[in-house]
This record gives sequence, structure tokens and C-alpha cells, in this order.
Amino acid sequence: MRLSYDPEVDLLEVIFDERLHGVENEKAAFQLRDGIILYVTADLKRMIQLTVVNYRRYAELPVVHFEGWNTFSKKDKQQLLPLIASPTLLAFLKLDPKTGYGHLTTPDVLEMFAVAA
Repeated sequence: MRLSYDPEVDLLEVIFDERLHGVENEKAAFQLRDGIILYVTADLKRMIQLTVVNYRRYAELPVVHFEGWNTFSKKDKQQLLPLIASPTLLAFLKLDPKTGYGHLTTPDVLEMFAVAA
């Protein structure tokens, strides 16, 4: 797993699997909401990357409406459920699949970067 944060554009990228990250035609993108995108393998079985634009803004909100979730097909939602509920993703965000609401669960990632530096 690799974390990357660019403070100039307030962009957080979490790469879950480096081996799959560079394979363009083998992944699908799911926009959970404007600026929050989950990239998964084409078969929807493994997470590749989570991208959060405007990370600071979303991290400060107690509740985030992942309205993109409600636009996904029933089949896609069923296939994505194990990923949404996985401890790996739960370390960064929590999404209630029934309501489409949740929040970023990451302890302040920016503090993690400061400690690592």
C-alpha cells in the first residue's frame, strides 16, 4: 500500500495494490461522489486505488453523502459490497450501503505524513 498527498491540490491517493495500479484496461472506476473515486479490478474483486480530491474539506465533515453510490446498478453494488466492507477500505472511509452516507475514517492523514517525514 502506498499513500500520497499533494497539499497544493489537496489530493490524497491511496494505492492498495502497486502491481495492479499501472494496468489501465484492467480496472473500473466508481465515483462515490464528486472528487472521491474508487478504482477496482475489472471483475470488481480487488481494490486498486482510492482518490480523494479536496481531502481536507471531506475529512472535516462529520457526514459525507456518497451520492454516486445510489447511481450504481444493483449488480455493481452487490459486487462492491465486500470491498466497501473490507477492513482495508474502512481504514479510510465508511459508507453505509443502505443510505449512501458515511464519512472519512482516516485519522488525519496529513499528521501521518508529518510523522513519517
